[in-house]
Amino acid sequence: MTRVLLIANHEKPDINDALHAFRPWLAERAEIVAEVDVYDDKPLDGLDADFALVLGGDGTMLGVARRLVDHDVTLVGINFGKLGFLAPFSLEEVQGHWDDLVARRFPTSKRVMLEATITEPPADTPCFRSVAMNDCVITAGPPYRMIDLEMIINPDREPNGGRDVGTHFSGDGVIVATPTGSTAYNLSADGPIIAPDVDGLVITAICPQSLAFRPIVLNAVDEIRFIVHTANDGTTVVIDGQVSTLIASGSTLTVRAYPRRMEVVANPAMGYWKTLAKKMHWAARPRFS
Repeated sequence: MTRVLLIANHEKPDINDALHAFRPWLAERAEIVAEVDVYDDKPLDGLDADFALVLGGDGTMLGVARRLVDHDVTLVGINFGKLGFLAPFSLEEVQGHWDDLVARRFPTSKRVMLEATITEPPADTPCFRSVAMNDCVITAGPPYRMIDLEMIINPDREPNGGRDVGTHFSGDGVIVATPTGSTAYNLSADGPIIAPDVDGLVITAICPQSLAFRPIVLNAVDEIRFIVHTANDGTTVVIDGQVSTLIASGSTLTVRAYPRRMEVVANPAMGYWKTLAKKMHWAARPRFS
């Protein structure tokens, strides 16, 4: 029997109401190995499941992905949020196509995840580490003066750790996004849209003090290092818009693709580009009236 991990955002009243009917329906068709509140951060070690049914919105999916990327479980996003870009199914669609879902006749995509690590001087001691599904952002923070960063791509392949070839820039910060996250903050900052199955990363500066700093797309095997030369008191590293920590002058942020990918079930009735056009109005024609 299919083993299912049921994860729900119980802060949404509609989800609690829906679960009253869905839980017994699901129990007749699968083994529910555990039911977890999305805000319960206890470890999920030892839970062996084929699928995680995630009831919530896109933010719920991001948080769940960070927790489950090491657990070999496939995510099925059931949308109770607003956009539903990462959670493409309604509850009725999951129920109506359950046999196809458990037989894995639905398409899936394996999403690149990020690993972000902050080290501090003098010994480059690690003080923060997190994975991310969407993006890792350095944001200037209060008192909102420009910050100064040095970016080195693949420092281990360069003499002197790449310090002689680093790119210095000033601005309000920088975004490193996965293809999944390319339609989030990266897109708002004029970064490119990247198809979700591309094995790459995108770097987009936030309001750089230069017309020449354009977004760049890297291979997912590349490593990116940011040395913070000048920070504000509130300069912060933000993971998926959900997890944050302060970063000070002299610290280093290293971002690379996480060794494991997160498998997500796609809705065959709503492909990526159709979803992009419908939900985000990509390539929409201008209105003439």
